[in-house]
Amino acid sequence: MPSWKKSWNEEDIRKLKSLAGTMPVTMIAKELGRTTGTVLAKALEQNISVRHRADEVA
Repeated sequence: MPSWKKSWNEEDIRKLKSLAGTMPVTMIAKELGRTTGTVLAKALEQNISVRHRADEVA
């Protein structure tokens, strides 16, 4: 299944929450096997603060 059609499960959301703020969103997306856009959208939906660039702090 293409990653853009992959559903989010509780484990994915838990992992997103644990990684948020510790690494840039591009690395989180790679870790989750998803696109940066889908990770940003889910973070926004879940009210999770993420770093957009390596030099930013959440």
